[in-house]
Amino acid sequence: MSENGKTPFILRFFQVLGSPGKAFAGIIAAPAFLKPALAIAGISLLLGIVIAPKMQAFTVWSLEHGPVAVPPEEVEQVLAVASTTVVAGTIASMAVAPWLIWLVIAGLLKIYAMLSARQVPFKTLFAVAVYGYLPVLLGTTIESLLVLTAPVERVQYVTLSIAALLPPAQSFLYFFLASCSPFTWWSLALWGLGGAAALGIRAAGPVAYLFALWAVWALAAAGLGVLGTPPAGAM
Repeated sequence: MSENGKTPFILRFFQVLGSPGKAFAGIIAAPAFLKPALAIAGISLLLGIVIAPKMQAFTVWSLEHGPVAVPPEEVEQVLAVASTTVVAGTIASMAVAPWLIWLVIAGLLKIYAMLSARQVPFKTLFAVAVYGYLPVLLGTTIESLLVLTAPVERVQYVTLSIAALLPPAQSFLYFFLASCSPFTWWSLALWGLGGAAALGIRAAGPVAYLFALWAVWALAAAGLGVLGTPPAGAM
């Protein structure tokens, strides 16, 4: 504990992972989220900067070995534009993604609170979203390290999802399992637990609510993945 009686947010990080019930009780009592949000976003940004060169190399490899032939006179320009775009996109997405996810989760919990006739400040739910993101950040960190060590031609297959147990395939099952990450499930459980604590209700409802919405999203993403896959021989 700090001198003013508040738990430092770094210590709160460990509490969320090891003792979430106790951690969320403290977070709800003092829902300050700016420092932990900046810390998480900073780590995510750093990971984006670190893996950007590998993603650039993968983009170049994909263009050189892809099914779509680039005219020789345009190769240099296409590679330069694609490389710059991938580097900028990787860094920007890693920096922005946490904030978007926090807004979505806090918004979903706010909707659940309204449906449950509970009054909870959005700030409190946003703090829950920030701290509950830690497993996702942990998974992103591990996956980034795996990307750095993977051969460039295998970068697209690096995943911590259940899809890693199957050979790569352009199938509905594979695309669905690609969304099934234990780290995502861990965060969903924490968000549900934190939301329930903020609403003063049992955790089963918010947890089931978030997992149901995640399942709809995963099924939709798998369907879009299949629809976006060209049929064999089309390329």
